[in-house]
Amino acid sequence: KMMQNVHLAPEADEDDLYSGYNDYNPMFDTEDLENDVAFQQAARTSQGRRAPVTAKTPGTSASRPLATGFGVSSATLTSSMGRPVTGAIQDGVSRPMTAVLAAGYTKAAMRGSSFDRLRQARGPASPLEMKNSDSSEEKIKQLEKKVNELVEESCIANSCGNLKLALEKAKEAGREERVLERQREQTAMPENINLDLTYLVLFNLANQYAANEMYAEALNTYQVIVSNKMFSNGGILKVNMGNIYLKQQNYSKAIKFYRMALDQIPSAHQELRIKIMQNIGVAFIKTGQYIDAISSFEHIMSTSPNLKAGFNLILCYFAIGNGEQMKKAFQKLIAVPLEVDYDDKYISPNDDPHTNLLNEAIKNDSLTQIECERKSMAEEYIMKAAKLIAPAIETSFAVGYDWCVEVVKASQYVELANDLEINKATTYLRQSEFHK
Repeated sequence: KMMQNVHLAPEADEDDLYSGYNDYNPMFDTEDLENDVAFQQAARTSQGRRAPVTAKTPGTSASRPLATGFGVSSATLTSSMGRPVTGAIQDGVSRPMTAVLAAGYTKAAMRGSSFDRLRQARGPASPLEMKNSDSSEEKIKQLEKKVNELVEESCIANSCGNLKLALEKAKEAGREERVLERQREQTAMPENINLDLTYLVLFNLANQYAANEMYAEALNTYQVIVSNKMFSNGGILKVNMGNIYLKQQNYSKAIKFYRMALDQIPSAHQELRIKIMQNIGVAFIKTGQYIDAISSFEHIMSTSPNLKAGFNLILCYFAIGNGEQMKKAFQKLIAVPLEVDYDDKYISPNDDPHTNLLNEAIKNDSLTQIECERKSMAEEYIMKAAKLIAPAIETSFAVGYDWCVEVVKASQYVELANDLEINKATTYLRQSEFHK
């Protein structure tokens, strides 16, 4: 019963499954187009090659004639504004296509000629105008280049140890820079002033004077930079002037310029400020102003402790005979972080030959040498400080020295404690002879 409503297709229709695919409208038959005179005439005209794509004028309900394979209607084409459409023929004259003028098309172009978008038919472009070497701008550029080269040669000579040649090049750069300034004044163009180049020339000249121990000339050159308000960062060079006064043992002026430099340096540059304060402390020690020196070194040890500041602090307290503060300063000295990795990092946790080979390679590299020098310097400072303060912090040298050894044993310098005990007898004898 279920199969009663199922009807199978008759076998006679199997041959007609793909029928009808080769049937087409006779209008699309192109075999006789070569013999069709009207079609060939339309194909040879521009209207036949490019026909309108719409049947109606945009924005209106009026129909616009369509182009066919047999030609175009002779009716005039109009736009929605009532004027002829671009390309339409009116009274035998076609309206020019002005929309393509920007692309280089003109009405004067002959029909059949190729469109020259790059305008190569006009011939090659005129050659670029040669630079005038006598122009003021070109002279300024050449002078700037020469000054920079002289400054570079001066710095290279200084790095090679030829200080005399470095100073000669610096002076020559100064002379050329003055010629450059005169050239700029003649052009009457203030925007051409290169303050960075002027600063560079003066700064290099002052440094070369200082390197050749011509301190008076160096100070005068630095003063030119510092007193010029156009150099906004020139005040920091008072540090260099303070260093020169320190070398000349003019400690009062050195302290004055160091303090003026601190006023110019923002608090963000902490490392530079610490170095300046350390120089101030040293200058105070040289003048015997130990209380002022202590304030500088105490500030350093509370903000950014280092070995030199710690040792100088001990010297200041020793100079004023304050034993309790000597102990505190000694503890601060041995607490300064060395930032040194010890030899444990070179011990391989296993017997890996590649790891052992790498450890052997880095044991004596430049970084390891720096770490060893830093550790050796720290041990030297601690050893000297212990010998210095031992008789002043306790009733006797032996008791004071034992106190230093116990403090060292509880610090990061455990190995140094053994060396202190070994040198105890020798140091005791020297101290006894010294006090006699």
